[in-house]
Amino acid sequence: MTLAACAKDVKFYRWPNISFIGVYETPVDCMTVKSISWSCTGQEVLVNVEPYDCVHLTNASVGTFANTSPHLLAFGTENGGVHFYNAKTRQRLAHTFKKLPSNVQNLEFSADDQTVAAGCLSGQIFLYDSKFRPYVSFMIPNSPTLSTMAYSKYMTNLLAGGSKEGVLAVWDTETTDNVLCSKNHDNRITDIEFFGNLLSTVGIDGNFVTYDMRSCTCSFRHELDCPLSSLAYLPNTYEMAISTISGQLRSYDARNMKNPLRTLVAYSNGGIKDIAFPYVRDECFVGHQKNATKSNNDDDYSASGDFSIVADSSAKLCHGYHPDKSPTAPGDCEDEDENAASLVEIIASPKKGRNVDTEDLSKFLEDKVKTSCKDFEDKLFQTFYTLRINTSKQFIGLEEKISQSWNSFVEYLRYSGGTSADNEDELASKENFTQSYGNNENLK
Repeated sequence: MTLAACAKDVKFYRWPNISFIGVYETPVDCMTVKSISWSCTGQEVLVNVEPYDCVHLTNASVGTFANTSPHLLAFGTENGGVHFYNAKTRQRLAHTFKKLPSNVQNLEFSADDQTVAAGCLSGQIFLYDSKFRPYVSFMIPNSPTLSTMAYSKYMTNLLAGGSKEGVLAVWDTETTDNVLCSKNHDNRITDIEFFGNLLSTVGIDGNFVTYDMRSCTCSFRHELDCPLSSLAYLPNTYEMAISTISGQLRSYDARNMKNPLRTLVAYSNGGIKDIAFPYVRDECFVGHQKNATKSNNDDDYSASGDFSIVADSSAKLCHGYHPDKSPTAPGDCEDEDENAASLVEIIASPKKGRNVDTEDLSKFLEDKVKTSCKDFEDKLFQTFYTLRINTSKQFIGLEEKISQSWNSFVEYLRYSGGTSADNEDELASKENFTQSYGNNENLK
């Protein structure tokens, strides 16, 4: 499986052994890449880059791939617009959503692509129906901000949003009910990820929190040693990738968060903005919600993130990803519709799914065996250590009891012997006095 991580550029790693595959170097005037999104085929990656010079305000601020169509893209703009593009024909579709009241910073398709959720800078989340009309809006309770957002690809009617104040909210988009509201972070929630019936969040405070969506309760919370920036589950396993704001990539087993399985410094000069695995179109888990439906096309991990991009260049679709090489020169890219003012690039993934999956599966099993053996050795050592400590405590207690008994016996002997000697001395004194008194009487 291939993991994409973005900061100043986009780097690709083979997971779970975290071996470097290649890098997509951004143009010289690019400051940072703040979001990545895999196509549903896992062969292309959509990235939004932020240039140094910002001129236009009405430009694309976020982009994402659809979940069922490999060529359908959606973009949100800083003036509240939402637009569709066909990556194959490089044309903008005629459908245009009604503009929203503020900058669109988060954008997510539902698992079946029947609705689109757009998160705004104002903290509002708007849902568009299949007729491109906003029909409902959400706000995170007790929080005026929105820092991240995610649609469930397993329970298709669940939408989650996190705030800069550390509040998580989950809604049922069919009934518009708020099914979960929780504050288990002290600061900004940086990423949300659904995994089967579970939902996990990471934040600047270093907390990793997991919720069971069947009972809508917090099932696990663990504080790591540094601020976290993004999260991605390796499909069909309990292994996950976590990135930090210090530029580290870490691999964890969700069932044991005490120590990472592997750690790699991916970016030494800055934090990782976003990470994502490509889509695996296997059968998805379906949750407890009565309206949830199962779809073979729903298993993907869309990662649009939240950011704000402004630029004066028109959208360009660039091809020709080459590991360890620069991207296709700007002159080789064809201009897109002028209304999409953000620099948007689509790059091909170096992954060849089947061979890599087989190799990764073998590596994953090997790592699991090593991890299991290490865990068994640790538990065995801990058991023997505990037994040794308990035995030592018992011997120490027994030694103390013997010492106390011996001391008591010695004191008893001392006390008994001293009393007899005193009595004998007293009797001898009385006899001497009696004899002396008798002698005096005889002399008289």
